[in-house]
Amino acid sequence: MAPAPTRGAARVVRCGAVGVSTGLLAVLAHAAGGGHLPSPPHVLVFALSIGCACAPLTDRRLGFGDLLGLVGAVQVAAHVLLAVLSRHERDLVPPPSMLLAHVLATAVVVSALAGFEGAVFRLAAALAAVLPRRLAPQPAAAPLRIPIAAHPDHPLSDVLRRRAVPRRGPPRP
Repeated sequence: MAPAPTRGAARVVRCGAVGVSTGLLAVLAHAAGGGHLPSPPHVLVFALSIGCACAPLTDRRLGFGDLLGLVGAVQVAAHVLLAVLSRHERDLVPPPSMLLAHVLATAVVVSALAGFEGAVFRLAAALAAVLPRRLAPQPAAAPLRIPIAAHPDHPLSDVLRRRAVPRRGPPRP
């Protein structure tokens, strides 16, 4: 049975794809709009944190609205983070060129991720149709019965009585 894309390694790959594509394009859009380009470690930490933050969302298939909300929130967070990192807190409201770059990056990432989600779920359905199913044991219909002798043939007390030497004899006259 093919694993569902909402569990296991496929879910990790989906989280990574969302984190890396959203984070990198947000940083590139910010730089293309005239903003400061941060150091690679900052970009990597930002992309990884996005991937971890979207993990609760990938327990199901992400629709267009889910992706648009997620990527839009990441674009805003990326802009604020990059403005703070570059020590330009006064530029929290982006200029029109940067706003356009963030909007275009959002459109590109949402369309790419929507296609990726569709491809992953179609691939999982195709694999599930081809691969053999895992046989599961039948559920228990009745309690398990284990035969246990209720009364042994020779209880221990009988055996001891038969082997014991009597200490008392017949009564004295």
